[in-house]
Amino acid sequence: MWYVIQTLTGKEQELADMIRQVMPRERKKYQCCFVLYQECACRSHGIHKFYTEPLFPSYVFVQTNTPDEFFLELKRVPRMAKLLGMDGCFWCIHEDEETFLRDMLRESRGEAKDKPYLIRPSLVHTDENGMIIRAEGILGKYMDKIVKQRLRKRSVIIEIPFCGKKRRIRLGIRLEGDDLPL
Repeated sequence: MWYVIQTLTGKEQELADMIRQVMPRERKKYQCCFVLYQECACRSHGIHKFYTEPLFPSYVFVQTNTPDEFFLELKRVPRMAKLLGMDGCFWCIHEDEETFLRDMLRESRGEAKDKPYLIRPSLVHTDENGMIIRAEGILGKYMDKIVKQRLRKRSVIIEIPFCGKKRRIRLGIRLEGDDLPL
């Protein structure tokens, strides 16, 4: 099962690295620990520049079959407890949410084999009015969830249930002719 650990925004990778350092996988407490990143674009002087950022700020994902043991061991490390915050939010994600995340990773993995937790922008096709009519990649499966599109910013906002709430998630897009770094 996949679980989410909530931490301080900007400290996601630090927490994931610390978990791997303090609790090696050999101890069988977890199968993997990671931060989901997405590739985004910003436009400067008419040129799109690409960068990565966490897809879910303040969330670290862990796959474990022993969540209680994992979390107890995590809380015993003083520096780890500080990164987790006072209440130490840790919860299971639902099966359909895990499927959504796995689909996103599967769609991106073909392009980014060396970065297994990086979500690449979906290629979109637009009509003459600039409305998205078709998308490839993960966005193709969630076209009906788009609540906002920003072609110039190369992003869309989708609304999906995630971690017990309806959440708006910004996903990167690309148009034909965009040069993407590999």
